[in-house]
Amino acid sequence: MVLSPIDYVIIALYFIVIVSVGFVAMRFTKTKEDYLVAGRRLSFPLFFGCMAALALGGGSTVGSAQLGYEYGFGGIWLNLSIGLGLILAGFLVTSKLSRLRALSVNEVVESSYGPTARIFSSVLTLVYTLTLSVVQVISIGTIINGVLGLNATLSMVLGGGIVIVYTMVGGMWSVTMTDIVQFVVKTIGILILAPLFCISAAGGWDALMAKVPEAFLSAGSMGFDKSFAYVVLYVPGLIIGQDIWQRIFTAKNEKVSKRGTIGAGIYSILYAFATVIIGMSVAVLLPHLDNSQNSFVTGIATFLPVGVRGLVLAAAMAATMSVSSGTILASSTILYNDLFLRFVRARPRATGGTRGSGGMSEVNVTRAFAALIGVVVMVCSLWINDVLVGIDISYGYLSGCVFVPLVASFVLKRFSPKAGLYALGVSAVVVTGCFLTLGTASSIPIVAGMASGLVTYAGVNLASKQKAASPFSDEERPAPEETPGREV
Repeated sequence: MVLSPIDYVIIALYFIVIVSVGFVAMRFTKTKEDYLVAGRRLSFPLFFGCMAALALGGGSTVGSAQLGYEYGFGGIWLNLSIGLGLILAGFLVTSKLSRLRALSVNEVVESSYGPTARIFSSVLTLVYTLTLSVVQVISIGTIINGVLGLNATLSMVLGGGIVIVYTMVGGMWSVTMTDIVQFVVKTIGILILAPLFCISAAGGWDALMAKVPEAFLSAGSMGFDKSFAYVVLYVPGLIIGQDIWQRIFTAKNEKVSKRGTIGAGIYSILYAFATVIIGMSVAVLLPHLDNSQNSFVTGIATFLPVGVRGLVLAAAMAATMSVSSGTILASSTILYNDLFLRFVRARPRATGGTRGSGGMSEVNVTRAFAALIGVVVMVCSLWINDVLVGIDISYGYLSGCVFVPLVASFVLKRFSPKAGLYALGVSAVVVTGCFLTLGTASSIPIVAGMASGLVTYAGVNLASKQKAASPFSDEERPAPEETPGREV
């Protein structure tokens, strides 16, 4: 790909700004809660922008454009499913989560089903967040390789290394501040400018609609199976994903978390149409691409003017980097908070204080775990070949195994703690068996895992005489309006 010097300058400036912002965020990080959940004090504008940036990554951008190229409006189901998942999360879980002082999904699992269930859940969610981190680092490398022509390995080391470094240094505050930059760039570049220029290149909206095949105008052009597979893959995962919950924990109160999450869902649906329209435009103008996966980058490089090209390609990198930073931090949180801190080392005293206190010591420990996760992610990124299989497996275990017991703890007022533990175990066996016999490119493992988990949960719950109250059952308990501290 040949870009103008102006485009290269814009891309270079973007990387410089991201790194600088990431390091500036260090001064906000004084305690473990600052590092992991940004002190729980984000106001609506910051929270909304960060949640939208987190949910929409490289697959949501490049992959959605590819689906638009191949299926037209039927390709909206990828990002539409993400949007639906966020909207449901906003209505179902944000209000109740705001009552907890938790740092992870697995703390909630333990409060309902005990420490053994937390170990089960921690392993499953760690596989999910690690795999997503690897996928995003590979996506960053792919974009840099296509844009700058660098060696594929060097591209992954460069792009992924930048994300790992600023995430490790500033934690959630680095992720928050860089996500806001990335959200603005992504909104201007991909949601607004790219579709407008692509439609214009196709001769206008009416001309574009007249030139695409008639099947492209239907939201069902992918067929029920493929559309349903995206819904099953993403909606449950968005409702219970550690990366999403950890971002929910950063909101200053219940109102911010609920409105911001629902708003990010609506944004994701708009993003679905924007990226699909880019793919459709490229399908009309360049119908014989060797690889439809290149439809986004090829379309941007071909039909957008100098300067705008650089901005939109930087926006594509932004989309990928924002997701990878969130999933890397989520992975380190699970490893440190749910496994090491809970089961290896005795829980430390409450964090607090200033620089140089015990709280700062905990920040250094969490940084060390983030660095460890970064190394693992980079090694896996350079080693793994088929990342799509990894995505299917990670969502299969998360949605197929963790979804039913976790949602049950929100819905039921009393239940048997054994029900969740047995449901996790049985569904994990079922999902693994389905993967081994049917392969990963199917929604059957997730559906089978959910069904077996539901049957097991219901059976054990009915048979058990010992019931415990749900941690969310006390509806009269007042929720704190906001975390003390300066609003941001």
